[in-house]
Amino acid sequence: MTEADNGVLHTLFHSDQGGHEQVVLCQDRASGLKAVIAIHSTALGPALGGTRFYPYATEEEAVADVLNLSRGMSYKNAMAGLDHGGGKAVIIGDPDRIKSEELLLAFGRCVASLGGRYVTACDVGTYVSDMDVVARECRWTTGRSPENGGAGDSSVLTAFGVYQGMRASAEHLWGDPSLRGRKVGVAGVGKVGHHLVEHLLEDGAEVVITDVREESVTRIVHKHPSVTAVADTEALIRTEGLDIYAPCALGGALNDDTVPVLTAKVVCGAANNQLAHPGVEKDLADRSILYAPDYVVNAGGVIQVADELHGFDFDRCKAKASKIFDTTLAIFARAKGDGIPPAAAADRIAEQRISEGR
Repeated sequence: MTEADNGVLHTLFHSDQGGHEQVVLCQDRASGLKAVIAIHSTALGPALGGTRFYPYATEEEAVADVLNLSRGMSYKNAMAGLDHGGGKAVIIGDPDRIKSEELLLAFGRCVASLGGRYVTACDVGTYVSDMDVVARECRWTTGRSPENGGAGDSSVLTAFGVYQGMRASAEHLWGDPSLRGRKVGVAGVGKVGHHLVEHLLEDGAEVVITDVREESVTRIVHKHPSVTAVADTEALIRTEGLDIYAPCALGGALNDDTVPVLTAKVVCGAANNQLAHPGVEKDLADRSILYAPDYVVNAGGVIQVADELHGFDFDRCKAKASKIFDTTLAIFARAKGDGIPPAAAADRIAEQRISEGR
């Protein structure tokens, strides 16, 4: 056994990232599939979480990501009031280069082999059309197209939920949920971010954006000339007069380099695992920056895909996603009462529900 194998096993069985019920390595040499499925908990029901398709630098990096993401899904589903535990899958490789029908079908067979313990959906690098293919081999697939019995694009309600989290943050900090006149910076205006921008503009916010994909920025600015674009995230977080920062790309946006220079008074975004490491939540609190826990405010999408399992109804889902406003306010109240950062307060509430589920 190699040192890398020892490291992965230690992570699974002994570290803070561990505690998972099951981790499955999947391979199909004919199609080139290499994937990892992690089931963190089924205490509240079948594990539910999306499939990320990403060109990880190493297999170890992929394993670390899927462990973090699946654990986060346990907490997200608990806080969203869903009868689901947490799970996640990652497919290793560049989707622009290796994604194929054969690969997605092979992945579907891997998910199906778990017999319903894990329900998959879209995530970074996977789309509704991909889930339609996966579903041909696996009935435990959500995020499918309406033509194939699904709910379609879950980013719509993900963005709506983040917007509700921002409204709750504004209510808590400034005594008014309206974002009119507030300057909001959105990092990442892809699947979720561009919907979020629409909500912000409708509410009268001043919006500043950035994205590594130039075409994503161009699409927003051409449609909404009032939106300002900056070169990169480094410029965005330093924007003068920024009220709210919304990380909507990959995780780790809040770290030892970004938190000290962040000008915003609130962080509320769609990205998963925004806190780069334990302790960042305290650094934010020490700077009097209000952090709306990511897995709470970005739960609109999982609310939507969970509903798909029972016969999708958009209005029912939107009503449930609107409760993210109340949940976020309750977390802020718990944090204040317990004298802890909001991230810790959210964890306590989620852990209590998971424990009761067991």
